[in-house]
Amino acid sequence: MDELTFDGVPFPTAPVQPLPDGAVVNGDGHVPDGHVPLPVPASVPVPAAVPVPPPGPVPDATPPFSPALRIAAQIQRAHAAVLDAHEAITAWQLARAEAAGTARSRETAVPTAAVAPPAAAVPVPVLRPRTPPAGPVTPAEPMDAPQAPTEAQTEAQTEASAEPSGRTEAPPGEAAGEAPAPPPPPTGTPETRPTPPDPVADEASKALRTLAAALHTTEAPTDTGTTAHTSSDTGTDTGTGTHTGTHTDTDIQDNVTHPQDNVTAITLTWRRPAPQHPTEQRVTATDGGWQVVDGAGPLAEAVRADGRARSWPPRPALPHPPDPRPLARARVDRLAGAELDALAEGRFGEVFGAGFDQGGGPPDALPARWPARLLDGLTVTGARDGAHAQGRLLATTRLPEEPVPEEPGTANDSAPAPAATAATRTTAWAHMVAAALEALRVHAFRQGLHLCVPGARAVPSAGRPVRIETLAPAVRPGTGLRLELHVSGTGMLPLPYATADCEVTAGGRPVARLWDLGVTLQPGPGVTLLGQGAASSRTAASGRRVALDEFQIAFMAEGDHGSVRLPGLPRVTARVRPRLPRGDLRMADRMTGRPAAGGYRPGARGTWEYDVPEDPWFVRENNGTMPQLALMETALQPAGGFSGALGVSGEYPDTSLSCRNLTGRIRLLADVALRSATVEQRITLRAHSPLPDGIMHRYDVSLHTGGVEFCTAEAVHGYLTPRLLEGQQGLDGDAPRHPWLDDHPRDPAGTRRLRLADDARLGTGRLALLDEVCLVPGGGVHGAGYALCEKPVRPDDWFFEQHFPYDPVLPGSVSVQMLYQAVHAFALHTGLLDHLREPHLPEPRMSVAVGEDLRWNYRGQILREHHRIRGEVHIRRVERTGDRLLVCADGSVWRDGTRIYEVDNIAADFHAAHPDSGGSPGAPVPGRAQGGGTR
Repeated sequence: MDELTFDGVPFPTAPVQPLPDGAVVNGDGHVPDGHVPLPVPASVPVPAAVPVPPPGPVPDATPPFSPALRIAAQIQRAHAAVLDAHEAITAWQLARAEAAGTARSRETAVPTAAVAPPAAAVPVPVLRPRTPPAGPVTPAEPMDAPQAPTEAQTEAQTEASAEPSGRTEAPPGEAAGEAPAPPPPPTGTPETRPTPPDPVADEASKALRTLAAALHTTEAPTDTGTTAHTSSDTGTDTGTGTHTGTHTDTDIQDNVTHPQDNVTAITLTWRRPAPQHPTEQRVTATDGGWQVVDGAGPLAEAVRADGRARSWPPRPALPHPPDPRPLARARVDRLAGAELDALAEGRFGEVFGAGFDQGGGPPDALPARWPARLLDGLTVTGARDGAHAQGRLLATTRLPEEPVPEEPGTANDSAPAPAATAATRTTAWAHMVAAALEALRVHAFRQGLHLCVPGARAVPSAGRPVRIETLAPAVRPGTGLRLELHVSGTGMLPLPYATADCEVTAGGRPVARLWDLGVTLQPGPGVTLLGQGAASSRTAASGRRVALDEFQIAFMAEGDHGSVRLPGLPRVTARVRPRLPRGDLRMADRMTGRPAAGGYRPGARGTWEYDVPEDPWFVRENNGTMPQLALMETALQPAGGFSGALGVSGEYPDTSLSCRNLTGRIRLLADVALRSATVEQRITLRAHSPLPDGIMHRYDVSLHTGGVEFCTAEAVHGYLTPRLLEGQQGLDGDAPRHPWLDDHPRDPAGTRRLRLADDARLGTGRLALLDEVCLVPGGGVHGAGYALCEKPVRPDDWFFEQHFPYDPVLPGSVSVQMLYQAVHAFALHTGLLDHLREPHLPEPRMSVAVGEDLRWNYRGQILREHHRIRGEVHIRRVERTGDRLLVCADGSVWRDGTRIYEVDNIAADFHAAHPDSGGSPGAPVPGRAQGGGTR
């Protein structure tokens, strides 16, 4: 009996000399002189608060030629170990009794304190909060005089004295910067805060424990990798009737075993949201598994799954991962226990920042309190980190201690230490899943998803199968675990949610992987988020209550409008409705103001807000500058959303109704830094024109940020039935017009034909819009230059999925951006930019010119069934001023031979590359008097 552990406190034997490298125990039991067969693992820490009763003296090594004396010495050592174990049990029982009494006396002062519950009929890990030690514990006096501890024990005691009990050690890799130490806790301490109410029921964790226990009772009694007690022969009795293979001393010392090729896999599915209040749960058998049932019916089900492990890390599912779009920006990315406790109490503004403060709202709008935490700490490594580029979380927790048998046994019965028992192997996943769900809940609230869900309560996502793979299930009770979550998605519908994949490691080795975890934010009792009586608790950047929040805007974009009857509007049955784009293309987040009176009254005003991401995709994929596409969408989308809120969404309720921009103008007034800025979009309805099969609205739009008006626009939107849409047959009617180059049988002198699909200077990713380009210096109707570009239409082009749901159409702004890139290609490849190039600096960048009006007319649409897009630009004006080049052009776009768009005054501003100034949101960008790129 080399080690006996009670509630995570090890009682080692006397110090011994380790076996030399490569030494083995011979078949006749021979051990090299001066050694004992199984040295004590030096990696097990010894808390300083519990002094270790020293073992009896170890006799000198027995000469190898005397087997009888060696056996006698081993028996003597075993007998001494038994005596020491009895002393240790007495000390442990006294310490537990004193700790339990102290904890009960401090329940009201420290709400997270708890003592280990009694042993259950089925040994299931109990999910309970971390608790600091209630006070020093003094064990009974040992029988023998203490001996000097080993160097490893001294180091372990020093570490234990410096770290509070119950706090997990830093996982491997954190010291190298993988998960830095948490920041100081928020102002105040738990002792000075008001006493919170009773602990919150955690019905989800209770259901997990119930399922784990049920699955354990039906599992075959096999051991896949851990011995129940130490042994040096080729077989070991685990106590379950199963004989395992050979285990070495190294295997015994590890907290976990090596991952196996065949894993234990479970599929967990929540049938409905976990209830908020305690319920009586029971378990019933299903085909291949078990389900938990309460008074409302089935709650969760777990069934066996195939045992083939998936590869880690997970593979990205999307070619273009969406930009992080938090509803508020958190000021911290590391949370210690104090911060996690503050979040559980609802102090989100104190921890995350002012944007999360909901103190001024009604009490029933505040999030529900959280259950007692399982995590010791959590770190967010980066918004674009992780396998899915959606974020990565690192968290730590500790498996609960399991009750110890009343009698440790004798030297002859070889009673196991509380290492990984069969129950631990089959039920530890319940703690891991609950801890991972807690980490995902923190992420969802850190994203601000609760800000538009009054009374928000995070529950496991229902109807989403979760795969649980136990790789090395033999994990000791009390083992510190490290969770690495790769966030795979964050969204709003049908309710705000977050999803992730998770790997759990212990001692640097993977022990479990959890696939497709999800949490959903449920509204409070009686709360209506949509339709009659819906009221948002969300506030705008100005502090005012919003008219439509992000959840309601998401529903306008992609929800089933027929499922909800909006106030003052008839119930619609047609799926194709005027909608906002979804995903990364949506550039209108919330409606902050609307007219008090309904109807389409000219002069009616509305305000919207758009939170520009910290590193927006359209800047990142446009060589670092704001593209015209983004400016147009930021101006045009809230105009359509404003009309929808005024009542257009309910027009022609039984007929498809599409929103199409028909004409417009936009001017950039100032070059301002827009990264991480909030743009205020002000809309004025100028005209309402009813049509036999549709409606036309004309708007004025102005964009502001940081108190600066930086862009103005005018637009006409048509809300058209299919009959009107079919009437859009192009700009030229019966006199079709062809591209200028097509009228020349031979290429003019100097013509260059290029393939520019991979030219990153023009655009990358979604903004790689050019394929084949033909350049004619001195060509075009103005004799200043000409470019013709074309690209195929692919049914899987990214914009069809986002613009619009149920009504896919290429945005006109994409074609306009393609024409800007044609101008850029002309300037790059005809020598216009040579005077701006400097050694050792990047190529000059193109931006939207300040102070120039862009005008357009659209008379047709490009759908998935079309084949080819062609665009031409006629260079009209070239101006050189210092380190700036202005190129203006006019252009047109053809769809399969029909000219459908004309665009005037495509003004591109080129400037020499220089270090990015950064700038505060809304501040003018220094170094360019007239512009050079809204960033």
